[in-house]
Amino acid sequence: MSGGSYSLTGGFWSLYAVQTTGAPLLTISYAANQAVVSWSPSATGWTLQTNANLATGAWGNYIGAVVNNNATNSPPRGNLFFRLSHP
Repeated sequence: MSGGSYSLTGGFWSLYAVQTTGAPLLTISYAANQAVVSWSPSATGWTLQTNANLATGAWGNYIGAVVNNNATNSPPRGNLFFRLSHP
């Protein structure tokens, strides 16, 4: 783990959470070859978004299940960045 609670590197893959100003803190933990992205259950109204290339600015809503502000993600091919968006 490097750089605090915003990145995780293991083996051949890595996941990054990009902290959005004013958004709840994203946490990434590792369990059973899965990355668990989570934020405080008391933070309501936020949508988890992902982007494979920060140079494009093409953020999209996370397509997996989010339960109680927890999302489990299998290792991606290449980079995968996370952020929270509030309408």
